[in-house]
Amino acid sequence: MRAAVFEQAGSKLKVQDVPDPTPGPGQLVMKVKYCGVCGSDLHMTDAHAPRNPTAGSILGHEFCGEVVAVGPGVEGDWKTGDKITALPFIGCGGCAACLAGQPVWCSQGKSHAGGVVPGGFAEYVAVGARETLRLPQSLSWEESALVEPLAVGLHGVELAKLKPGANILVVGAGPVGLAVVACARALGAGRIVVTAKSDRRADLARAMGASDFVTTEEKVGSAFRKLVGGPPDVIFECVGSPGMIDYCIGLAAPRSTIVVLGVCMQQDTMRPMLGIVKELNLQFSLAYGVRDFDVAADMLLRSRVDLTGMVTDIVDFDAFPDAFEALRHRSHQCKVLLAPA
Repeated sequence: MRAAVFEQAGSKLKVQDVPDPTPGPGQLVMKVKYCGVCGSDLHMTDAHAPRNPTAGSILGHEFCGEVVAVGPGVEGDWKTGDKITALPFIGCGGCAACLAGQPVWCSQGKSHAGGVVPGGFAEYVAVGARETLRLPQSLSWEESALVEPLAVGLHGVELAKLKPGANILVVGAGPVGLAVVACARALGAGRIVVTAKSDRRADLARAMGASDFVTTEEKVGSAFRKLVGGPPDVIFECVGSPGMIDYCIGLAAPRSTIVVLGVCMQQDTMRPMLGIVKELNLQFSLAYGVRDFDVAADMLLRSRVDLTGMVTDIVDFDAFPDAFEALRHRSHQCKVLLAPA
C-alpha cells in the first residue's frame, strides 16, 4: 500500500510503498477514505519538538473508512464494508480504563497519535475493534472524518463543567477552537467570543456558533467585557504556543476555569501567584473516550453541529506532503483531509 512516511524533522513526508497491515487479535483493518491532519501531527514532526516520531513512522489519527479485514477474536458482528471511524488507541480491553471506554489511559495500550503503531496517512490502517464505532450510511464521509476533532472539542467542553448560559472566551480559531465553539454552542453556552491573531476565520467562527470575534491586536479582556458585560466564566486555550497559558491566566476572572487544549511542545513559563490569588481552576485536556466519539457522531448525524465548513482541502498522496507542510504557515487552509484513493 501507499503511505506518507515520516523520515526526519525538517523534511517533507515521503510517499512510498509499505506492507499492508494484518489485523491482530481483536483488530480490524480499515480502508482509509479520509484522514485529517491534526495540529499535533505538525507539532510532533517539527524540528523544535523535544522528541520526534521514529524514522519510518506513519502518522494520522483522524481517520474514517470501511472494514476490509477482521482479525481473530473480534467480538461483535463486524463485516467487510462496514462504515467506521475509530479512536486512535488500541487498548488491552481488560483494565479498568479500557472497560470504562477510556483506552487512552490503558497502561498496555498503543497509540496511532504518537506514531507507536502505523496511522491513517495510508491506504489501510489497523484499528482496535473495541475502539471502533460503526457509522450510519447517511453520515457523509466528510462528517465521518470530523468525528475525532469534534470529540476533542466535546471532551474539553465537558471538562469545563459548562453551566447553561456561561459566557466563554475561546483563544484560537484553528480546528480545535472551532470544534470547542460548536460544542459549547450545542451544550447551552451563552455568549461565545473567539480571539485570534487575525480575523480571517471570523466568519467561520460565527458559522460554528460564535457570538463575537476579536483579534489579539485589541485589548481582549476589555473587548470581552464590553461585548458581554463582564469577564469570561470559562476560557479555552486552543493555540498551544509558549506564553498562552499565562496569557489566559491574565484574562481570567477570579475563581473561573481555564481549559488547555492547545498542544505546546516547548518548555513554558507562567505566573502561579496570579492563578493563586484568583483561585483559578486550570484543567488540561488530552483526548477523549469511546462515549465522546459516540456522542460526537450523533451530534453530526442530528445536525446539532456542522463542522464541514472548516474542511478547506481534500488532497491525494501526490499533493499531500506539500499540503501538510503548508499547514505550518498561515494560509487559507483550516482542515486538510488526505484522500488515499
